[in-house]
Amino acid sequence: MIRKKVKLSYITNASSRKANYKKRKKGLMRKMSELSTFCGIGACAIMYSPYESQPEV
Repeated sequence: MIRKKVKLSYITNASSRKANYKKRKKGLMRKMSELSTFCGIGACAIMYSPYESQPEV
């Protein structure tokens, strides 16, 4: 089954944009953890956010 092409656009609603960011961040951190576990290596992700003053590592 072929996936449809996703049309990227700016999310104008601030609360919706922040919620979407939190979901994506959680998913990326989970994938980093899985990659680290499966490959037996150390992995690092640095995420900057307009919602937080310090980057998350």
